[in-house]
Amino acid sequence: MRFLHIADLHLGKRVCEYSMLDEQRAVLASLVDMAVVNDVRAVLIAGDVYDRPQPPVEATALLSSFLERLNAAGIAVLMIAGNHDSGERLAFASVLLRSSRVFVAGECRGAPETVLFEEQGCSVAVHMLPHFRPVALSPYLDGVRPESSEEALSLLLKKIDFSAADRHVLLAHLFVDGSATCESELPVIGTVDAVSVGALSRFDYVALGHLHRPQSLGQNTAYAGSPLCYSFSEVGAAKGAVLLDVTGEGVSITRLPLVPLHQMREMRGTMAELMAGEYSEDYIKATVTDEDVAPDARITLRTLYPNLMRFAVENRTTALEVEISPTQGIENRDPLALFSEFFEAQNGAPPSDAHVVLMREILQSAEVEQ
Repeated sequence: MRFLHIADLHLGKRVCEYSMLDEQRAVLASLVDMAVVNDVRAVLIAGDVYDRPQPPVEATALLSSFLERLNAAGIAVLMIAGNHDSGERLAFASVLLRSSRVFVAGECRGAPETVLFEEQGCSVAVHMLPHFRPVALSPYLDGVRPESSEEALSLLLKKIDFSAADRHVLLAHLFVDGSATCESELPVIGTVDAVSVGALSRFDYVALGHLHRPQSLGQNTAYAGSPLCYSFSEVGAAKGAVLLDVTGEGVSITRLPLVPLHQMREMRGTMAELMAGEYSEDYIKATVTDEDVAPDARITLRTLYPNLMRFAVENRTTALEVEISPTQGIENRDPLALFSEFFEAQNGAPPSDAHVVLMREILQSAEVEQ
């Protein structure tokens, strides 16, 4: 039987203050068509459905439309929360949604929820493991207090009944050690958040979310990647979805490409060279190399490239990059990343895993009190 693995939709995201909603609307329509054409049984969404815990109304409406179209085509949806999502909000009305074959795992509370599929004598169990924080799992792990994601994952996977089906797929939002990251993701600090690929070896396929660059880790573990570029560090990455075929004989995957409404591109050259190009509505990062750059150079470039997102000057006297949008405010930075930077500045070395665990507990306590 066939599944479509996607991840990191980040609905409602803005890149350099540009709304991505139109791009996301178009790519979700392409994903529905892809699922229908390939006759998939279910779409697997591996977390970070939204870009923030309280998404804008337009983003929730977009997800609703996406689910409705898949339901009308008779395609089930399995969806888990990522670190950008509020698990509680994502799982709203999840009991009712199950009757429409939309299965949502919002918060990790011990054993992963399992959805069973059967076809032509082959049974496939998809185990749904949303993003989790090890320090919050103790009540669901018989009082055991895991010190790392690897330890927590091991305890959670022990709760799975591997005799319940012929094939087993894990749908998870994890950072696997050794994976390639990019600028649009929240940073991973130390090794406390990482898990080894060996910890996932019992599954026939692991459908991962969290990292935006599509990549495979061995034969049975893959990040679908985000369906769109959300930073210029992703330029050139082959965005798409993973088509998963599961039979009694084994598993095979095929990466299917997605074409955005507008490409994200980097350009470099003198003003004369850049202005000699053709009009384009692509998302552009332009680097000007003239020694003397006119004060209105950015405005001039926008006459040809209206979606100029970033503007930089590089010459003998400056390598200063000037953002079109204001620099990201400290209030939008990941608190753990800020802690890590401050700790290293004060102590001359990055924080240990124990320091990170302690700070995460403090931050979580503050969230609960709010």
